[in-house]
Formats: sequence, structure tokens, C-alpha cells
Amino acid sequence: MQQNFIKMNQGKNNWKRYLLSFVIIIFFIFLGSIMYMFALSVFAEADGDPNSYFDRIEFVGVHVNPLYDFVLTHINYVFWVLGFVITIRLIHKRSFKTLITPNQKINWRRIFWGFSIFFCLVSGTTLIDFILNPGDYSFNNIKFEDFLQLFFFVLILTPLQTTAEEVFFRSYLMQWFGRKINHSLLLSIIVGSIFGMLHFSNPEMNYSAFFVGSDYVLSGIVWCYITAKTNSAEITIGAHAANNMFLGWFLTMDDAVFGKIPSLFVVSDINPQISLLWTIITLFVFTTFAIKKYGTF
Repeated sequence: MQQNFIKMNQGKNNWKRYLLSFVIIIFFIFLGSIMYMFALSVFAEADGDPNSYFDRIEFVGVHVNPLYDFVLTHINYVFWVLGFVITIRLIHKRSFKTLITPNQKINWRRIFWGFSIFFCLVSGTTLIDFILNPGDYSFNNIKFEDFLQLFFFVLILTPLQTTAEEVFFRSYLMQWFGRKINHSLLLSIIVGSIFGMLHFSNPEMNYSAFFVGSDYVLSGIVWCYITAKTNSAEITIGAHAANNMFLGWFLTMDDAVFGKIPSLFVVSDINPQISLLWTIITLFVFTTFAIKKYGTF
């Protein structure tokens, strides 16, 4: 009989253990942020640019090369994963794998399926938007070697960031809340809304708090629902990586969480309503494909 990913029965998972592990995970997330800011301040002092420095009031690097700021940001997610590994192993007495799948082995084909389908969908909707609004897109004035560095940094580091987020929201929180909440849609709304709201501090919100915020919340809810219906986090791990890697490689804008990294294209005149529409279409098609192919519960 196949085990239920949300109603995880491996290890020890009472509310006291979840509360303790949650406190420890939050501590590791906080520690990761401190280490990132420390590394950024050291880099700003040593990069040879007299104009760069670490602003200790705003906690940001000023005039720091955005490409290397992007790299240093991922120190955060190393600590996220470390916190997961320690708490799941020592407190919940189960393997880290149980935060990805209830099965004996991780199904990499499902991860790559989620990645490839979502990457194609995002590429397709972006191409259509380019055809309809060609004036909104322009080549970024960058050096080839800068893009080459970005390409490899995104390839290696972005899956770390997206997987850490997936494990926390689509796995850890869904398994915790799912102990009391039996309705998959209600569970998805609760955890997905938390995911979305924690992105409200992203600079993209400057385009439209309502429409961009709706985009984040909708994405969180739909990916949680796919996780519940496909009985693992594998597909959304692939999809989340595809989304962020596509953005990192190809699109940058004035207000973006990645900063002005050397992506291939610059997008201007952002229309948040149209962006939300493309997100709805992409998520609808992706959810239909995912549940039809891998839906079990």
C-alpha cells in the first residue's frame, strides 16, 4: 500500500516535536541571514570598489556587483537545508528524503518532468507576450563572460534556493498542518497563502501590491495542491526551479528580487494584470498535466 506524503507516518511527528523543530529551523534561517550579511559586508570591503559598502541600517549592499550579491544570497539556503536535515533526522527520527517523497527512493524523472514542462510553459507564454508587446523587451547591455558566469551560478545555486523553499512550504509545513487538516484544498490554501505572503517584501510588489501579491499567493496555493494530489514534492521542486532559473537566465527588470543581474533581456513597462493572467494560464495547464499524469490522492 502506497504511503501518504501529507499524512507522513514515518518517524515521530507529534505536535511537540514539530514545535521544537520549527523553532530550530527558524533559528537556522535567521543564522543564514546573519551569515549572508556578514559575507556581503566582507565582500563589499574587499572588492576593490571604493563606492561599495554594506549599509548596516538597511542591511543591503550598496554598489555591490549584483551578480556576486546573488551568489552570496544562497548562503541563506545552505543553512535552511542544514536546519531541515538536523531537525528531521534528530527530532523526527526520519530521513530527509521523507520531505520529498514517501517512497523508498526519490523519483528524479518526476522532478525533471516538472522542470521541463514548466520551463516550456513559461518560455511559451513569455514568447507570446514578446510577440504581442515587443517594445517591452530589449537585449541587456552585458558582457558575454558576465552572462556565462550567471548561467553557471543559476544552474548550480538556484535549485538549492527553490528546493529549500519547497521543502519548507510544500513538505514540512504541509505535513505538519496536514496532521489536523484533512481537506487537500483547504490545506493548500492555508500553506500556499503563507508562502505567498512571505514574498510580499519582494521589490516586484512595487508594480502592484494586489496583482503581484495575488500572483505569489496563487502560485503557492496551486503548487501545494499539486503536491497533495501527486503525493510528493518532486514535481513542484522541478517546476519552482524551472521558473526561477528561466527568470535568472533570461529576464531582469528594475524592481526584481534578483537585482540587476546580467540576464539576457531587460523587461520594461511591466503590466502586473497581464503578468497575473499569464501565471493563471501557466498554472492551469501545468496543474492539469501534472494531476492527469501523476495524480494519486
